[in-house]
Amino acid sequence: MRDSQGFSLVELLVVMAVLALLLAMGLPNFQTWLRNVQIRNAAESLQNGLQFARMEALRRNERVSFWMVATTDPKVLDDSCARSGSGLSWVVGRDDPAAACAAAASESAVPRILQKKAGGEGGGSVLVDASGAAGNASSCATFNGFGQVEAVCADAGASEPIVRVIFSAAQVDPDSRSLEVRLGAGGAIRMCDPAVTAAADPRFC
Repeated sequence: MRDSQGFSLVELLVVMAVLALLLAMGLPNFQTWLRNVQIRNAAESLQNGLQFARMEALRRNERVSFWMVATTDPKVLDDSCARSGSGLSWVVGRDDPAAACAAAASESAVPRILQKKAGGEGGGSVLVDASGAAGNASSCATFNGFGQVEAVCADAGASEPIVRVIFSAAQVDPDSRSLEVRLGAGGAIRMCDPAVTAAADPRFC
């Protein structure tokens, strides 16, 4: 009876070459898929933050604001935070949270944070661009007790509120899909896909 010899060196090399070829063919598609997942996660996170701010304003019947912020480490919401229309992180509260994002949730202690999220947890390769109705950079939106967006944010500078946030891949990738979050004056918050051209499609911007 012939003893089992296992695989020969030539067979192993052939298998490794085939696996390397398959990996090389599939890697670009996987990277594009990963970028699209990160873009969607970042957009959904911001959309959820806006919806939470609006629901809290309705529930409390008082002004509640949504603030976009950037920090030194995108994964940590600490006091290095600054208001930024290109920040992945966000804070929902009643006062401007700049330089105070590490504060615990509180009903009385400024900046009276209700909820916050560090955006770097899953969207490190995503670019964000928030703007107001005039097309200028914006980083906030204040909801009143009726759930409507106020004409100016509840900050010292009376900033213009966000109406549009664009999410795109930080790396050049023609196959990645950008997304947008739109905020209407009445408080409507929706995510859309700028690549969709059919107006009847619910994803249409």
